[in-house]
Amino acid sequence: MMMQTYPSEEQCKTLLQTLVRTNTCQPEGNEEALVDWIVAQLPQDVTQFKIQNASNRASLIVKLEGDEDDGGVAFVGHLDTVACSEADGWTDPPHGAVVKDHTLYGRGACDMKGGDAAMLLTLKYLLENKVTLKRPVYFCFTSDEEASGLGIQSVLSSGYLNAVDAMIVCEPSREQISNSEKGALWIHVAIDGVSAHASRPTLGINAVEYASLLSQRIKNMVTAKSVHPILGPATAAVTKIFGGSMTNIIPAHAEFEMDIRTNPDTSSKDLEGEIDEIIDQLLKEAGQVSTRSGQLKISKTVINNRPAIETSKDHPLIQTLKAIGAKVGINTGERGHFFYTDASQFIPQMHIPFAIAGPGDDALAHCVNESIDLRSVQRFTKLYINYIMQTNKKD
Repeated sequence: MMMQTYPSEEQCKTLLQTLVRTNTCQPEGNEEALVDWIVAQLPQDVTQFKIQNASNRASLIVKLEGDEDDGGVAFVGHLDTVACSEADGWTDPPHGAVVKDHTLYGRGACDMKGGDAAMLLTLKYLLENKVTLKRPVYFCFTSDEEASGLGIQSVLSSGYLNAVDAMIVCEPSREQISNSEKGALWIHVAIDGVSAHASRPTLGINAVEYASLLSQRIKNMVTAKSVHPILGPATAAVTKIFGGSMTNIIPAHAEFEMDIRTNPDTSSKDLEGEIDEIIDQLLKEAGQVSTRSGQLKISKTVINNRPAIETSKDHPLIQTLKAIGAKVGINTGERGHFFYTDASQFIPQMHIPFAIAGPGDDALAHCVNESIDLRSVQRFTKLYINYIMQTNKKD
């Protein structure tokens, strides 16, 4: 049988326009609309599992069977996008999916409906060519990745992917193959001091000043950690801060939030322990200031915890993807991701190798006038097809 050709740029455009024109913005999501549309395109004999995550929110697993039921690879992409508004300054409507000179513009074009399109085009190619497989291939479309990760959590708990031995996350990777991603620890800190007249600051305990001191000590601790050869240094940034009521009152309460990005050599548990030690030391120092009345109080809450994860750059999964990538025009230099993906909630439990490889430039994700080069969607579709044909096609 003569194999069907790779998808054309026009096919990439038509499919991606359908995906982008379906509004799946957070916080509502509405991913079920796309899940139902995908299911409607599938032949009736294709195995698929729809997982309801909430009202109008769903995830989908499509399974192409192999001769063996164990093993196989899972391609993973999320269907939700971050929020958007025309008032943000979009040149064209954010769900218009306007195309100009090979580039499609719209919310989610890059992050990550371009990757979803490449997954669906790969699925279509395998079905139309009746490719027989040694082991299963899974195409997983998740909800809520841009928030709490309800979709990938439900996929994990469903058990449908318990037998897979590799994962390819189809997030935008700037025309490269990534083998690692930073973790994230987000903390909220509340500080209670004692108010006083600002002309007599020694009579109070300045919660804002302690917030500033504490956040800087945490940042110093984080940034002093070892530098990862691909991901670079760990980082810490204060992203929210509140405190004070009037200029002439020593503030008795302050709050701040920090976004800490970790590398694979630092566990969240150890990092939390170090933060607690810094807080304890600061409380001890405050207790030694006898001229102040009252007592300093500090509470810390973790609001997000995603571990950093990594696959060895020498692992066959990474090396095979790079070898195929070089043939289809994808950069084979070393790459890691500074943001977390659905893999952060899956890989630590399953302990399988993963790669992040998807069309688009992640620097354009979440931006006004978000866009993707349609030729990138083509290239990564070729990468996925060739990876499956080389590693999993039955002779």
